[in-house]
Amino acid sequence: MSWYAVDALDEALAEAKSLLAPVDVGVWVRLAVITLFAGLSPPQTPSVSVDVPPQAVVEYGENLLRPQLLPAAVSLLVIGILLAVGFAVVGSVMEFVLVDALRSRDVRILGPFKRRLGPGLRLFAFRVAVGLVVLLATAGVAVPVFLAATTGTVLPLLALVVTVPLLAVVGALAALASEFTTAFVVPLMAERGDTLLGGWRRLWPTLRADWREFAVYVLVKIVLVVGAGVVFSLAGAIVAIPLGLAVFGAVLTPVAFVAVAVAGILGFLVLAAVSVPVVTGLRYHSLCTLDASGVEFTLH
Repeated sequence: MSWYAVDALDEALAEAKSLLAPVDVGVWVRLAVITLFAGLSPPQTPSVSVDVPPQAVVEYGENLLRPQLLPAAVSLLVIGILLAVGFAVVGSVMEFVLVDALRSRDVRILGPFKRRLGPGLRLFAFRVAVGLVVLLATAGVAVPVFLAATTGTVLPLLALVVTVPLLAVVGALAALASEFTTAFVVPLMAERGDTLLGGWRRLWPTLRADWREFAVYVLVKIVLVVGAGVVFSLAGAIVAIPLGLAVFGAVLTPVAFVAVAVAGILGFLVLAAVSVPVVTGLRYHSLCTLDASGVEFTLH
């Protein structure tokens, strides 16, 4: 028995090759900008974790709360929130720009961005709503733990019997809703100019009837994302080594500032060279799966 998501792998690879080869620098640069905002979920990007002693966190927080530093801390917080919101809004619009580019094979940014601003804002609002639901479920776990730590009694921890499984269910449903919206509903919205709810109405009958097909898609996507995460981690390591050496050299030699700049540019090029084919292939896989399903949708 064949499955949509499995059969779509070869087709997605062929589509990505035909778009990216032979190499057109302009196409790759524009796709690098698009994929900087769209198509990169956390498992697909290299991450750096640093273990910080709890006491250091407390001392850092106390320093920020000093009256003379409070205005600066508030300003930094506001700037950080505005930057995060701006990045998220642009990323939501770029999801449509990416779909347009892959379907038409005409990779452009400014024109499609202006045209897709409205749908992108609706996608952003959906993502905010999903995030708030997950945040609320997370608070159901964090608040009892906080109360137990501050009151010295374990009674609030009894709530975790309910809130921990609830968080697991809410997290799983939120991840599925976000993935299906980005992978399938966004292309449906882009094809006919549907609203987000209209796109879901077109998808839902097929999703309900062929749920096994989409369950296989989820499994295949998990494998692909894990593989993409390994690739990005290796690319991040390749970038970090020369950049770290250049920064270390900047302390020792004045001319090493140029080396830092060159290493930074090369690092961006390496990450772009990785993100473009990876994100293009992943998104083509979703589009090919949707095209093979019973939903009214054509890839080209």
